[in-house]
Amino acid sequence: MEQFSTKEAFNAAGLAGVVLYLGSYALLQFGILRGSGYTYALLNLCASSLVLISLMVAFNLSSAIIQISWIVISLMGIARLAWMNSRVRFSTEEQAMLRQVFPDFPAPIARRFLNKGNWVDAEEGAKLTEEGAPVTNLYYLADGQAQVTSGAQMIGAIASGLVGEMNVLSAGEASATVQIASPSRLFLISGNSLRRLTARDPDFRILLENAMSLDTGRKLMRANARLSAQAALQ
Repeated sequence: MEQFSTKEAFNAAGLAGVVLYLGSYALLQFGILRGSGYTYALLNLCASSLVLISLMVAFNLSSAIIQISWIVISLMGIARLAWMNSRVRFSTEEQAMLRQVFPDFPAPIARRFLNKGNWVDAEEGAKLTEEGAPVTNLYYLADGQAQVTSGAQMIGAIASGLVGEMNVLSAGEASATVQIASPSRLFLISGNSLRRLTARDPDFRILLENAMSLDTGRKLMRANARLSAQAALQ
């Protein structure tokens, strides 16, 4: 009975390993996991280790070599990620930006993204987007304030966050004019640079689009709250 239980435990370990293999690969294909992240490497490490354990009751040399190879490759990948992350450094304003709008960016991806843009000081009156004109840059307003107008009517204000995120990847027309209302600190990256980055790195595109969608959602929530407050005062 004890021998049977031990055998069943090893078989269960092998089945768990197969589930992890298939599950991690499915999550990768659906875009939920990134192939360059720790999670995928750790799942593969666990999966190969479990399958290797299961071979103790039904040893197969070819299968063992495959699992050992997966373990070694996964460990090398994890070590490489740790080494790359340890070498990346961010300034104080870069860290603040990443925390606010790009918290899911792995350090190496964030560094590549930031290296393609520039920090600038904008004076009052500078236009970031103009209604009806193509959006050519993505901006992050770190400090200051910008006014949002449509049809010559002010419809809102931005104190921090992204500007141009809805149309920058497609170079579509801006739905409103965003103009600096007080001296401001900005990060800007061109739409061309973003399109090149997204074309080369599908993981980056997913992370960028998710971050921009979340920032747009936050703006809409703030706008709805402001309209509700105004309606309550009337």
